[in-house]
Amino acid sequence: MKAVVWHGIGDIRLDDVPEPQLQEPTDAIVRLTASAICGTDLHFVRGTMSGMVPGTILGHEAVGVVEQVGADVRNFAPGDRVVIPSTVSCGYCPPCREGNTAQCDNANPNGPSAGTAFYGGPLCTGHLRVEAVLDGKSLNV
Repeated sequence: MKAVVWHGIGDIRLDDVPEPQLQEPTDAIVRLTASAICGTDLHFVRGTMSGMVPGTILGHEAVGVVEQVGADVRNFAPGDRVVIPSTVSCGYCPPCREGNTAQCDNANPNGPSAGTAFYGGPLCTGHLRVEAVLDGKSLNV
């Protein structure tokens, strides 16, 4: 499949990347029908945010159709249309329950002190990928 990939400051390309596979029972595979590169991505392209790893797939705002779900995914099924927000949240920590999902304490695999987790960013943001494999918890299922 095709994806916009960060190779270095000022160097992004449309590359062929492997098709996603379910890796965890909470994963879902979403066929993207539209995706965007937003202002946050411009920080990576310009080099004003450090920690980017060559090969990172950009574009963390998307819409699509659920193609496949893991055994533990609830509330989503193949064929459902979904909106994928830029930030990732668990849905059950205190900030999430208060509606402050961008301040989620649990979504960033680097721990609560690492800050907001989002797709397609540097290592500190969780280094989550939106090429189509989405963690079920991040969709608040």
